Amino acid sequence: MKALSINSKIMLVQLLMALLGALALAVAGYFILYTSLTASAKRQMRYVAVSQADFVRHNWDLILSEIRELGHSEAVTTYTYTSSFWEGALTEYLKDSASQNFSVVAYLDQTGLEKVKVVHGRKSTHLMDHGASAIFKRAKQHPNVIQFKIVTEHTVGVELPPPYIEYIYYGDRFSRFTGAVMVLSTIDRLSPTMADFHFEETGYLTLMTADGRVLITPDKRQTMQRVNMGKIIGTSSLCPEGVRIKRAPLLGQDVMNALVYLPEMDLFLDAALPMNRFMLVPRRLIIVYIAIILLTMALCLLVSYKLARGITRPILELAAAANKLAQGDWAQEIRPRKDDETGVLAQAFLVMKGRLHDMIRSRDLEIAARRQSEERYRTLFETAPDAISVLDDQGVIVDVNPAALRLYGLGRWEMVGKRTIDFIHPENLEVCQLNFERLKGAAVVNVEEEIIIYYGPEREERPVWRKAKSLMDDKGLFRGVLAYDRDLRERQEANRLREELDRIARHDLKAPLNGIVNIPYLIRKQNNLSTEQLRWLQMIEDSGYKMLELINNSLEIYRMEAGRYNFQPVRVDCVAILRKIGLDLLDQLQSRRVELRLLVNDRPCRKDECFMISGDELLTYSMLANLIKNALEASPVGQAIEVAMRKAEDGRLEIIIHNEGAVPEELRASFFDKYVTWGKRGGSGLGTYSARLMAVTQGGDITMRSSVAQGTFVIVGFSGAG
Repeated sequence: MKALSINSKIMLVQLLMALLGALALAVAGYFILYTSLTASAKRQMRYVAVSQADFVRHNWDLILSEIRELGHSEAVTTYTYTSSFWEGALTEYLKDSASQNFSVVAYLDQTGLEKVKVVHGRKSTHLMDHGASAIFKRAKQHPNVIQFKIVTEHTVGVELPPPYIEYIYYGDRFSRFTGAVMVLSTIDRLSPTMADFHFEETGYLTLMTADGRVLITPDKRQTMQRVNMGKIIGTSSLCPEGVRIKRAPLLGQDVMNALVYLPEMDLFLDAALPMNRFMLVPRRLIIVYIAIILLTMALCLLVSYKLARGITRPILELAAAANKLAQGDWAQEIRPRKDDETGVLAQAFLVMKGRLHDMIRSRDLEIAARRQSEERYRTLFETAPDAISVLDDQGVIVDVNPAALRLYGLGRWEMVGKRTIDFIHPENLEVCQLNFERLKGAAVVNVEEEIIIYYGPEREERPVWRKAKSLMDDKGLFRGVLAYDRDLRERQEANRLREELDRIARHDLKAPLNGIVNIPYLIRKQNNLSTEQLRWLQMIEDSGYKMLELINNSLEIYRMEAGRYNFQPVRVDCVAILRKIGLDLLDQLQSRRVELRLLVNDRPCRKDECFMISGDELLTYSMLANLIKNALEASPVGQAIEVAMRKAEDGRLEIIIHNEGAVPEELRASFFDKYVTWGKRGGSGLGTYSARLMAVTQGGDITMRSSVAQGTFVIVGFSGAG
């Protein structure tokens, strides 16, 4: 027998490995499918059992509601306080209830003796005494609560065969006895619906007691019948904590069993279906699937062995020719020996050889052009004045230009391969990551943001302006981000110079403005002006002083911002300052019907009382005047503004300004920021900002909390002596 070639042996080994892999996959698929079907069977069984249990609970609630209505009925309560002629009416009422809802209904007196009794819609003369029964005693101890007992044994004198449920409702209204109602109901009223449960020979659905006694079960026609089969399941196998789903053998069959505990009735609902119902059809499919795999692999082995010998030699020749072409021997010739597929393959190889030669020439030209383009791009990249970073699709830096190295104060090896967020301040991380995800998701093409980066190994903070653009490939897929960074320190320096010029301009305005505010005084001394002219003159004077005050305040704010304010603390009486502010704002307070209340240590302030802090009198006046003016503008008409001065537990001195108005939620986080205002005509947005600046300058602090329910509290704290 001729030995197989090496290529044929390799092909055979590969086919054998494919067979083993297919078999392993088939076995694994079988177990996965088997496990999945078992889990699905448990879920289906749980759904069926729980739905049937809910139906039983619903019927139970209906029975209790009917019994409670029966106990509260006018016929029962009236019978307690009337003579025997009412017995007929009560009997008719109980007959109606028994015929519609219950098998046995009886009215019991206080001792437990039956006074009126109806059995299956007919009055019964056989009256019993239930005074000694445990269920009557429980009902008497717990009035207005329905007591029940499941009876599985025959009781002498009871016209209803077991199993059934006995209910007793002992009524007690306004500490007066109104009687008790006893009801006997068959188990049939608790029977679950059969609509969603399909029985088979070994399937069942039963209600049983806690000791395993079967109370109700379907017959062969799937209708519920009352039975008492005795114990069929031991109490150790029950599940009092809820629902138990278990696969177990039953009567020689493999079944899925569900056991649901009903704590309201102290009953169990037990259901089971054979596993064949869930597994029979899939198992057949699995067997067919495995058989097809085996037959297909066997056929592949046979066909592969036959074809390998005719395919190997031409392929080896083509491989040898390909090796020579790879070495640059374009003179290599290939002659097809057959007219079959191998000959077509050889002919195609010749065509490929010619096209490959043309493609290589075209590729060389394209590479040369691309190299020139890359050199131009590299020149622009390297000489760009802005810092440029190239990021991949995960935000990792793959390249940076020299301007970026200068901006970040790092070497190339310290940046390339690191994530860009490693060089960004934590306050800007969330915004940067959100913008990166927007670029990655093609929600936007360009984003601009102002961020803080770290400079050098010492990680010095520097502000930059960043513009990021998404990079897409030829197929429109996201490949990375091109980020441009520009140093903002020059812009900040320009802003500082502009503010300095504004300060100088404000300072230069003071001299001519002082002359303007003095002119009305000189004109008024002429004593030859009309009332209207005097009013206009007063308006000019007031506007001039207002402008002078704004200029002085802006100059003081600038000194405090620059840290050049000459703070010399003295003892300042806050009560006196607040009373002066009240006089200054008296017209506005009266126009809005707002009262300014002063409190010292949680009590009204006396006339001779003071509250001393260590601070600057002018700054304290300006700070409190701004805060009270804001409180007045925000306070509802007719509400009071409270200013409480006290010494806190930690020794700090606090001034708490409260008004009933609420700060808009969108402004609470930036309440003390510069130029923040809302809802005020002509507001500059400097009131709260300057108040906080004055408090900090005096060594204190200021906070705010606000809500619609409690209003707004502004707390100013000082550490000086009081």
